[in-house]
Amino acid sequence: MKCAICDSTALSLHFGAPSCKACAAFFRRTVALDITYDCITGNQDCEVNYERRMACKKCRYQKCIDNNMQRYLVQSKRGRPEPAAEGSESPPTPASPFSLPSTSSASVPLASPLPIDEISKLNEHYFKMDSNLNKSRRMAFTNSRLLDIFSGVCKMPFEKHQLTPFDFRSYRGYQKQEYVMMFNYANTLPGFQELSNASQNFLFRIACGVDFVISSSFYTNFIGTESNLLINQDGTYIQMMPLPLMGDEPGTELMFTQTGELEKYKNIIKKIYNSFQPRVKSWLDFMPLYEALDPSFEENCILKALCCWQTAHFNLQECDKDTVRKQKSLLTQCLQKQCIDQYGEEEGRVRAGNIILFSSSICAEVMELVNSLIIMSFFEIMQGDPLIQEILTTTTLFS
Repeated sequence: MKCAICDSTALSLHFGAPSCKACAAFFRRTVALDITYDCITGNQDCEVNYERRMACKKCRYQKCIDNNMQRYLVQSKRGRPEPAAEGSESPPTPASPFSLPSTSSASVPLASPLPIDEISKLNEHYFKMDSNLNKSRRMAFTNSRLLDIFSGVCKMPFEKHQLTPFDFRSYRGYQKQEYVMMFNYANTLPGFQELSNASQNFLFRIACGVDFVISSSFYTNFIGTESNLLINQDGTYIQMMPLPLMGDEPGTELMFTQTGELEKYKNIIKKIYNSFQPRVKSWLDFMPLYEALDPSFEENCILKALCCWQTAHFNLQECDKDTVRKQKSLLTQCLQKQCIDQYGEEEGRVRAGNIILFSSSICAEVMELVNSLIIMSFFEIMQGDPLIQEILTTTTLFS
């Protein structure tokens, strides 16, 4: 079955039309939040397919309507019906397009449940961790005023006008200040101080990889994939439409004026796009899945912490495994409470289950990053900071 909107694979009907999960989630979010869009060309006739479905949201939404997607089948987040009176029958709730069957995801396993107020405090701690990380990035990579940096919760460190294009000529890989930010993040993870030194070392490195995957995806989704910009943690962006040159295309050498520039560009681009979750492939395959899940800032904070523990689990010291299991269990409780508060009891449990399932995809991406050592690979062509080399070298990473 083909998706009626973007022609990719569709496994079932969503809101009255055969559609993939990404297009179904897009339609659901648009209707539930009552979002309106403008056509990027003004002609109302943009092409919508698998590769360009994120280019123009107006035309994508119109294609959903034209292919019989029904707005009334979407339950609004802002106007959910009141619970049915006792003894009355409740109408069936339409399934979330990103939902699992209720038999497999209606409940999320919990161990040693904490009181609700304790879970709430723990959630606030995770929200503050990411907010502080975003504030640090805003301070380091933008010209924002101090008043803007210290005011309230920082869900997104960059305004769109503050983003700068990625420049391969000046790129030097991760800088030490970025690892200092991640050290502060990892150091405040609940349970981190209970670990042995070796496990702290490993978990910190994994946290860098998890943040590399999740923060870039969240920032990109926050700005809006219709902008066709892949946002990096330092506020630079990569233009994804048209897709970046790989350096092997005919005539590419004419675009470079200095000897060696093309080779340097090809080295960097191939390491960015081919070694870790290839950026082009990520844009086409991973970002639509992330966009379909569309985690809120709060869900993303919990998801990131969960993925840190989940990815590091099998390589931590045996003496620290109980701490890992405890933190994963607590984060599951945190996620479930957040989802139930946001979506209601039944849908919230399904939502939490879906996010936990999605975490396995993120963990796989992080391990691919660790194994290929994309960041470390830049030191093959340029001298790096000795501390960063030690952070990323395989001889100590898995020792």
